[in-house]
This record gives sequence, C-alpha cells and structure tokens, in this order.
Amino acid sequence: MMLGKFEFFKKKSETTSPTPSEKTQTSSIQLEEQIDYIFENPEIKSATTIEYRFSEHEGRELKPGHNITFIIPNQFKGRLVRDVILQHRKAEKYRVGGTKAHDPNGAYSRIELHDTTTKKWTKWVDPKGYSADKYAEWRGSEDPENEVLHDWLATVGEISSDKARVTNVGEHAEYSTSQIHSLEIVFYPSLEGVNYTEKIYTPETSFIDIEKKKLLPKYGGGSHTEGIYKNAIALNGENALYPTNKDPGPGAKLEHNRIILDLEPNKNLIQIEIAVGDTEHLSEINTKTGHKTRLGYAKLWVGIKHENGQIDYFIKNANIPPQGIIAGGPLNSKIEKGDKLVIEARADTAYVMGWRLAYEK
Repeated sequence: MMLGKFEFFKKKSETTSPTPSEKTQTSSIQLEEQIDYIFENPEIKSATTIEYRFSEHEGRELKPGHNITFIIPNQFKGRLVRDVILQHRKAEKYRVGGTKAHDPNGAYSRIELHDTTTKKWTKWVDPKGYSADKYAEWRGSEDPENEVLHDWLATVGEISSDKARVTNVGEHAEYSTSQIHSLEIVFYPSLEGVNYTEKIYTPETSFIDIEKKKLLPKYGGGSHTEGIYKNAIALNGENALYPTNKDPGPGAKLEHNRIILDLEPNKNLIQIEIAVGDTEHLSEINTKTGHKTRLGYAKLWVGIKHENGQIDYFIKNANIPPQGIIAGGPLNSKIEKGDKLVIEARADTAYVMGWRLAYEK
C-alpha cells in the first residue's frame, strides 16, 4: 500500500512547474477514446491495496493526449477510495531546453476515477488548491517520482469506482511524453462492525472519523513545524534536536528501527493506519529547503510477525512524506496466538506520531 509523497505534504526533490494551459485542461477531458493500454490484473498487495506495475524498467511510455485505463477487480469494486499513488517521470531523452524547475514542454499526468454511481470520470481535488495534474519531473528510471493523491473522501467525496485512468495532458506532441511506472489504489475497509484501537504520541495528531464528519487527518508535526515531531517515536535514528519518546506504550516495545505491537488473537485485523513523517529538524537553515529542515527519504514497512519469527509484510517500501497517513491491511486478517504487528523504518529516520488498528467486531 501505500501512501507516499503528497502535494499537501511537500517532499524531497519536489519542484514547482507551471500547470498546463486552460486550453489543454479543457480539451483533454475528451480523451476517453485515445486509450493506449487497458491494465486488468493488478497485484493485490493487501486487503485494502491493489497495485498496477508495468514490467518495463523504463516504465510505460505515454504520449500527450493519450491515457492508460486500469480495471479494478470485482472484489474491490464499490469500495470507497482512500488514496491513489502514481509513480511517473519524464525521461532524459525528452528533455529539451528549460531547467529542472521549469520545463517548457512539461509532461503532466491527470489521474481520474470512474464513479459507478454518477457514471462520470472524477478528478482529485488538492486541499490547498494546487492543480490536480501532476508534473512529471526529469528523473532516471531507478527513481520515479511518487505522487500521492490523498484523502479522496475528504477532498472529492464518496467515490465508488470500477476503473481508473492516467492521461498525459502535456502540450508538446513529442517532448511532453511521460513514463508511467505504476498506479496504486488504497481503499477503505468496510466501516460497519469495526472496533478501533489507537495510540497518539504527538499532540494535535488525529485520524479521520467518518461518523463525525472529520474527513481529514491532523498532524502535530511535519513541514509546518519545521520537522519537529514532539514526543514522537523515532525509528532508525536517535539524534533529534528535540525530545522524542522512547516508550511506545502498553503492549508495545521499541527496537532501533521498529515498533512491535501485541495483537488480539482470534480477531480479524482489517486495517492499520500510521501517522508518520521523515523530515529532519536542523539547528540552522538548509539552503536547499530554505528552512531548518532536511527532507528525508525513509521507507515504511509494516507486517505481521508470527511466533516462528517470520514477518509477512503487507506494506512494503512505502515512501514516507513530511507528514501523512500510511494505511494497509493484511491479506490474511485472522490474528493467531503470538502474532505481532511490526512497524519498521528503513533508509532514514521516521517519526511515528500515532497509529490506529481496526478490528472486525
């Protein structure tokens, strides 16, 4: 699953580039007939996550005015969509003029979901008012950009989808070509008959509450606090310039890069949500960010550890933003005696602000 870099949560080498012209945005809505490829069999990564990944190392090339359609499997049709994560980039061979911060022939990806209720294609809405069309940065094939279009329920509404599509809405017929590496869709579990167990470490952090119409999470730390995650659990690092928390709470223990939580046996674990960020707070201003911050590159892994020591990861290598919710659920939701949940950071330090488990009643 995974939730990665958010426009809402500025991340890593993200740059600002002008959006396509109003003409392109209007005309490209009529592109349904120009389908390059239909992707029908995604990998089911967890009980709440599916991923469509192209086998080409360079990604699947997508010309302006064309789209790729992704068919959602029957067992996920009709479920509310939480997040959509796109991996894309612009290849060096299409780089003609401009700079990394401004590409005169920019490639832009528009991600839409087909709503089975309205029978219409629906775009994501950025909660801060940025364009929903995602600029594809110049990057190598080993490092495509992660774009997370988060919190569809809050920003768009209830979307019950049977298919998705990615359309290149760049303007230059050749130089605006993009490379599509993968598309991931994260769904909400069935919300009926669910009990939650949660732990908040960083004050002012909270998860959504659909019944109370609180549809956007809140974060006590992140870019808005210049990388200060007060009282958070620091994974894979111990050098924060502010106090962090060494006690993950009852039924949990902290290892160097892991929190290990006890789970309730003989229950079905439907979903795990983790409020987390990876921005480092510095003692002086960083010339790259213009703030007392260093943007992190941590990856999150979450899995079930069994009594024999084996860990079945269902969230793998998820890109951690400055602040965000990463969510997923195990394919086999039945918790056996001795099973534990592992929340693990790799590659860089991550700061866990809180977690929430959803058990079936």
